[in-house]
Amino acid sequence: MWTSFIGFMASGKSTLTRRLQTTTNRPAVSLDDAIVTEAGRPIPDIFTTEGEDAFRARELSALRSLDPARNLILDTGGGIVQTPDAVAILRERGVIIWLDVPWDVVRARLKAEEDGSRPLVGMLGWAGLEELFRQRRPLYAAAADFRLRGGDMDADQLARTSMLRSLIWERRREAAGR
Repeated sequence: MWTSFIGFMASGKSTLTRRLQTTTNRPAVSLDDAIVTEAGRPIPDIFTTEGEDAFRARELSALRSLDPARNLILDTGGGIVQTPDAVAILRERGVIIWLDVPWDVVRARLKAEEDGSRPLVGMLGWAGLEELFRQRRPLYAAAADFRLRGGDMDADQLARTSMLRSLIWERRREAAGR
């Protein structure tokens, strides 16, 4: 079973995935890292040379290449919810947890890391990013099995809560299958 994290960029998906990997000894996969490895170049280059649609196609391909039987923790990109086929794969293979972080927290985190690694920051600017944040919220809500408010808890609390919810979800799924 997969435990997949969704949420806007800078919501803490990578941090939480690493924390859970350490706590649970389950393997973790960063979908963005898988894309970079497959493409042989960084995500900003992919966005610049191929565009967002091509990046989303690469994202779906990387997701499909992961072993569905593997018990893993998955850190997805912020825009994965824009690809219905990707959401269907996540749903089929496990539990989806949305890290819901307020816009002001996201913006502060993005400003603190302005290093060019997030292509949409430069492409859209702050007003465009805020609009994208608002557009994606209903997609995250529709895709998620659980929602965690990332601005209300620290990483340890989020890790404990997400593992508990993941286990509850898994037990309910097992009971329904009997």
